[in-house]
Amino acid sequence: MRQTVIVFQEDCILTAAGREGKYPTITEAQRFGLQGQGDSFDRWRQALERLAAKQKPGPVRLVLPASLCVTRVFKLPCSRGKRLSEMAAREVRENFRNEITDYFLVRRRKTDKTGVDICAGGVEKENLERFLSICEDTGLHVNGITVPLEGYLKLVQYLEHFHQRTGIYLFFEAGYMTSILCQKGQYLYSSRTRLFSEPGTLDFGTEIVRSVSGIIQFYAGRSQEDPITEVCYGGCPDEDFEASADGIRNLNLNVSPMVIDPKISVPGQEKASDWSSCIGAFICGTRKEKQIDLMSAGRKSEEKSGQAWKIGSYLALPGTLFLVCALLAGGIGAAGRIVSSKNLSKQEWIDRVSQEGTYQKAQELESQLKTVENGILSVELLNRNLSSYPEFSGGVLRMIEGAGGSQMGILITDYDVETGTLTFDADSREVIDVSGYILRLQETGLFHTVDYTGYSFEDGWYTLSLSCTMEGKELEGGVQ
Repeated sequence: MRQTVIVFQEDCILTAAGREGKYPTITEAQRFGLQGQGDSFDRWRQALERLAAKQKPGPVRLVLPASLCVTRVFKLPCSRGKRLSEMAAREVRENFRNEITDYFLVRRRKTDKTGVDICAGGVEKENLERFLSICEDTGLHVNGITVPLEGYLKLVQYLEHFHQRTGIYLFFEAGYMTSILCQKGQYLYSSRTRLFSEPGTLDFGTEIVRSVSGIIQFYAGRSQEDPITEVCYGGCPDEDFEASADGIRNLNLNVSPMVIDPKISVPGQEKASDWSSCIGAFICGTRKEKQIDLMSAGRKSEEKSGQAWKIGSYLALPGTLFLVCALLAGGIGAAGRIVSSKNLSKQEWIDRVSQEGTYQKAQELESQLKTVENGILSVELLNRNLSSYPEFSGGVLRMIEGAGGSQMGILITDYDVETGTLTFDADSREVIDVSGYILRLQETGLFHTVDYTGYSFEDGWYTLSLSCTMEGKELEGGVQ
């Protein structure tokens, strides 16, 4: 089946057309750079307009920019069919907040009885609608939406020696690097790193080497078998990647460009690895298999919300009318009696204090009292709002320090009160057991998620960088 894929990136859109399948064939591939400055969606729309003016693509599958979506990989107990779908849906629902979500099966090994891996992707509803809107404005018919990691995880299975070696696979695009660690065909870990240095420079190479070194330390804490032997890269020119090659080889690793199965074809003299994000979106099995489709997931979410609203409205309307009538009937009579009684009391009081010459002074005091009461209410409201945010205090810091032990120092680098995101570096003279330390942090109960962002060694110090989302406080009626 002929398909068009459009990949949104920070500096461009990539578009490819061809036939999807187990070994897709790409017949057209183009890059449209973003022009000017300002809102990314406006710039993406302009690029789509240039695409539409040049060709009239049929149904398109969108690959969202990684910066505007969330991806995670979960390991589930080994199961199939409806049971697997139910477990996957529950896992995704419990780990994503306020996003439209969907998932796909990463890989099921015939010899692996311990479980299966799923890759889940999520996007905020507002951003999803904006992508659909700019496509509609330019006359594009969208038939699916996915995330970059899905394509990368599909593509690595078509790399040379993938099932025989343990390696790190690096995918470059628009100032970012996605790293995937696989052990003889089995997914273990993935991360996304922002590269701040100019490609090809010494600093650029240093950033890559530090990221690779961190993954090695992470893997060493998990397994002593099948050491990492390879680093393969795609989407980065050889002359730019050369800045990191010597540093990686000094880690006793082989370095090589990605070699993709030749059955996957791209047009002309293009390198297949430069179009990884497009190719991955074309890959699908011979039989219908579960794929990430955030557009379909968004529609299902709207349908469920609509059905729940309709049922609630049907049941609520008769009850509401009855309640309103009852309240009106009883309320009017009660209100009349209360108002009459209050007016009589107020008049008697006014007459009394007027005779004493203090009525005007009482009015001034009452006005001041209202001002004080309003101030108290404002403070109480502020306290309630603050109590709903995740809290960071000295006690929290001591719990974090306790998870690392006396040999590890903690340096807080940032705390976002609105999102509860805490970033910090853990420093130690000894090699840090990354997976063990992350587990101990999770066991503190402080964090909703613990994300490992980097590992480095410099001047005799090992530094582990983490980004953690703190748990919110429980409030009456639910969790904030």
